[in-house]
Amino acid sequence: MESQERFPIIKKTISASLEKNLANCTKNQLISISENLNLSIKKSWKKEQLVQKLYENIYEQFHQFYQPVIADLLDKFGDQMEQAIAFENLKQLEVIAPLIKKGFFYVYLQKDLYILVIPDEIWQGREESDLEMQEVTIDLNSNMDNNQLLSAQKEDSLSTEYESLKQWKETVVKIYGQVSAEHLAEIWNRYNENKLTPTEIDQILNS
Repeated sequence: MESQERFPIIKKTISASLEKNLANCTKNQLISISENLNLSIKKSWKKEQLVQKLYENIYEQFHQFYQPVIADLLDKFGDQMEQAIAFENLKQLEVIAPLIKKGFFYVYLQKDLYILVIPDEIWQGREESDLEMQEVTIDLNSNMDNNQLLSAQKEDSLSTEYESLKQWKETVVKIYGQVSAEHLAEIWNRYNENKLTPTEIDQILNS
């Protein structure tokens, strides 16, 4: 077995839910996940507090930014991908190490095998298009005409979506090492009504 851990490895009974997977981690592992998520926590917190804070943050980030990236990644495994799947060595998991370090996936050591576990919330939510869009409040007393209101709504909505696109790029680069505008366009257009070409994506990311 490999002695050097590239990400948290759990040596307990496998669990399915996100909260229980977090609870199976040691406190030091939870702190490490928090750091990888850039989540502000206090090391003096009890383990239960860390679990709850991480659960809320991971769930939120998954639906805001990571869902399309994770869905695309799992699609690449094809029909062989299951919610819990065994690997013989850690090198086979290096491609998804960033997602393990952030607490989206979990790795258990069972006898001589590493078991990759995808929590229920991630596994069941991978097909959902649940990007949270910024709400636009319309002031009924505003002097803006209907066209201006619609334009403002569209601009705010696109601004939020484009921030998601930039987040996706950062995530995909961490996983794959590099990413083309064509690949980002494929992911974006699969989950968004506002279709973009690779050229438009390049312009947004470089703006």
